[in-house]
Amino acid sequence: MSLLNKLIPRTKTNPAINKIPPYRKELLFISYDKPKDHGFGLQFTISISEAGDVDLNQEVSDDPSTIYAVLPAIDPPAPDNVEKLSYFPSYSGMNPEQRGLYLRWLYDVTAEIDVGYVFVYYYGLERQLVYGDFDAAFDEIKLLRRHHDNGSFQGYSASALVHSCLLRKRADKLQELYTKGDFDYFGNSSLLILYSNNLEILPDMMFQLATHLSGVNRRYIKQKPELYKEKIREVLINKFENAGYPLASRFSLDEVEGIPYPIFANISFPPEVRSPRLPNLLRNVAFQDEMGMFFKEIHEAVKSESARKRKNT
Repeated sequence: MSLLNKLIPRTKTNPAINKIPPYRKELLFISYDKPKDHGFGLQFTISISEAGDVDLNQEVSDDPSTIYAVLPAIDPPAPDNVEKLSYFPSYSGMNPEQRGLYLRWLYDVTAEIDVGYVFVYYYGLERQLVYGDFDAAFDEIKLLRRHHDNGSFQGYSASALVHSCLLRKRADKLQELYTKGDFDYFGNSSLLILYSNNLEILPDMMFQLATHLSGVNRRYIKQKPELYKEKIREVLINKFENAGYPLASRFSLDEVEGIPYPIFANISFPPEVRSPRLPNLLRNVAFQDEMGMFFKEIHEAVKSESARKRKNT
C-alpha cells in the first residue's frame, strides 16, 4: 500500500485521491510528522544569555509541497467558493477545504485552477528534479507548462528545467526542450551544460540566445524569424564548416566570474542548491564581444537578403 493510500482514511469524503495516476503518486511527498511552520525561506531565532551572549539559530522552513497526513482535508461542496490561497502557498498552510481541492486536482493537473495550487505541486517536482526521479518530474513539469500559462510559473519552471539539466548532467534533456521550437528560455546555464558536455550551440539555440543577449539588434528577430534562423545556419557553416558554434573550444570557464543564481522556487532548498554560484558567460566581456559581432553579421545578412528580395519583386 502506497503512502498516499494510507493517507486516504485521514481525509473526509475525498474519493478523487483514488484516481490520482500511480506515477503521480510516486512523485508526491508524504509525511506523518507535524509541520514545523508555515514560514517562508530561512527562519532565524535569536537568543541572548544572561551574560549577554547572542546566539543566532537558522532553520529552513518545511518543504511547501509536503502532504502532511495529520492535517485534515475536506472535499469542498462548492469548489468555486473556497478561500483563495496565500501568496506563498504550502500544503501545511492550506485550510481543510483548500487541501481537499488540491488533492482532487492532482487527479487531473491539466485542469484549470488557481496557480497557487500548481506551485505547491511544482515545488515537489523541483525536489524530484534535484534529488529524486528526474525524468518523471521533468516530463510532469512540461505537462504543467502546456496547461498553465502563468508568467511567474513559466519563468520559474523554465529556469528549473534548464538548471536541473546542468546539475544532473543531462544534456540530452536540454536538447529535447528545443526540438519542438516552443521552449524560448535560453540562459547562462544552457551554455554551461553545452560547455561541460563539449557540445555545440545549435542554430535554434543561437536564435534563442540572440533574443536574450544584451546589445543584440532584434529588429529582424521579430520581423523575419525564419530568415534570421536561416542566416544563422549559413554564417555558422561559413565560419566553422559546421552548423554549430564550438563553445568549449572558444572560451575557458576558468576566466569567467562566478555569480549566484536564484534558480529554484522551492524555499526549503539549501542556499547552495537554490542559488548556486555559477560562471556567468552572459556577463563575460569576451563572450559578449564575440557574440555581438556574430549577431551583427547575421543582422546585416538578413538586411541584405531582404533588400535583394524587395528589388526583385
